[in-house]
Amino acid sequence: MLKAFKEVKNKWSILILKSKSHYKTIKIKLNRFISYYKLKLARLPASSYAISSGFACGSMVSFTPLLGLHFILAVFFAYLIRGNFIAALIGTIVGNPITFPFIWGLIYKVGSYLTTIKHPSLGDDINFNMIVNQTYEIFFPMLVGGIIIGPFVWVISYFIIYSFITSFKKKKMKKEKGNRCEKTY
Repeated sequence: MLKAFKEVKNKWSILILKSKSHYKTIKIKLNRFISYYKLKLARLPASSYAISSGFACGSMVSFTPLLGLHFILAVFFAYLIRGNFIAALIGTIVGNPITFPFIWGLIYKVGSYLTTIKHPSLGDDINFNMIVNQTYEIFFPMLVGGIIIGPFVWVISYFIIYSFITSFKKKKMKKEKGNRCEKTY
C-alpha cells in the first residue's frame, strides 16, 4: 500500500514539474512577444502622439464585431486623427483569438443592455457563425456595445502607450547624449 502511494506521488510530482516548466516556457514566449512589439512601437520614426493615437485606433477597432475590417478601420481612424498607420496595425493585436471571447462577451452584454435586445437561448457562447447569421439578435447589440466601449478603450490605450513611448524616447535621448559626451573627450 505504501509503495503504491509513493508511485502515485512520484507520478503526480513529475506531472506537476512538467506543467510548471510548460507554464514557464509559455510565459517566456509571451514576454518575448510583448517586448518585441513594445520595442517595435517605440522605435517607429514618429512623434509620441502619432504612435500612441495610431495604436489606440487599432485597439479601439478591435472592440467591434467587424472582423474583416479591423485593419482598414484602424488605418482609416489613424488617418483621421493623424496617427501612425503601422502603430494602428500593431494596435489591432489587442483583438486576437485569445481575447476575442472576452471582448465579444463584454460588448454583447453592454449592447444588449442598452438596446434591450436579448437572445433567449444564448448563454456565454458567442462564436463567429452566430455573429454572421443572427444579425439583429447578436451583431447589432455587439456593434452598439463596441461603439460605446471603443472610446474608453482608445483613451486608456492612448495614455498607456503615450507614457511608455515618451519614457522610452527620453531614455534613448539621455543615452545618446551620454554617448556623444564620451566621444568628444
